[in-house]
Amino acid sequence: FYIDMKDRLHLTFPHEQITEPVMCLVAKKFDVTFSIRRANVTHDAGWMDLQLDGSDEEIERVIAFLHDNNVRV
Repeated sequence: FYIDMKDRLHLTFPHEQITEPVMCLVAKKFDVTFSIRRANVTHDAGWMDLQLDGSDEEIERVIAFLHDNNVRV
């Protein structure tokens, strides 16, 4: 799995994850920085475009964490 560090990720959050602090946990648990480029959240679902910066290994760990938390990447 390869991610160009300049590429943006598109995340889709299901209804049950809308109120969870998923990105806050990413910031605390992993050695990455991110910049939210666009986002839209409603009471039913949400999405976010972000630029994630860090080592390939750490970004892979973030993506695995997001998948484990039912966030589509």
